[in-house]
Amino acid sequence: MRRSLSLLAILSTALVVAGCASSRPAPRVSFLGDGVFKSPTVKDAEAYCRNFGAPLRYLDPAAARRAPESEVTYRCD
Repeated sequence: MRRSLSLLAILSTALVVAGCASSRPAPRVSFLGDGVFKSPTVKDAEAYCRNFGAPLRYLDPAAARRAPESEVTYRCD
């Protein structure tokens, strides 16, 4: 019984470590509804739409060009 518990603990720890080491950071996205998203940076917005292979369309393109490190609203069409 003791051996199976220790084996279970070792395996579960190994799975958690492997999952944390191999995962990519997820882009930060807020869902505003009706297919509109908000991200803290242009880079996060591009990364999110790239996950689906969808083209990115900014709702305010001028704001996205002015400050690439500012919050943007967009759609992945």
